[in-house]
Amino acid sequence: MSADLNKELERLTGAFCEEALKDTEYPYKVFSARRISETDEKQIYSLEVNVWDRHRHYSRAESLMDKLEQKLHRCNHLTDKYLIRIFKGPRQNVPDPDKEIKRVREQFEMYVYEREDE
Repeated sequence: MSADLNKELERLTGAFCEEALKDTEYPYKVFSARRISETDEKQIYSLEVNVWDRHRHYSRAESLMDKLEQKLHRCNHLTDKYLIRIFKGPRQNVPDPDKEIKRVREQFEMYVYEREDE
């Protein structure tokens, strides 16, 4: 995925690309994107977002993912280079060996249309 698209997704999601900085405070979000297919007009990605928290319960991580899901589902994000459309997908709590770490993962479906130069 292009650096430009990564930057747009960082802005749009408020998440880190691939991994958080070393001393990032909890809770935080991390995304990764995997291209599934491409046609003449669009690229289709699986956009995975993970919310990580150090807390007794999943409630804070779930709440943060709820807000992100509400923002991203059916969004049409237009930039000078792209139209990005995102739809919610499978979501689950992911157990961690460290019982204090809570992780919520959602896999969004993302369509990227590159804008043509005029």
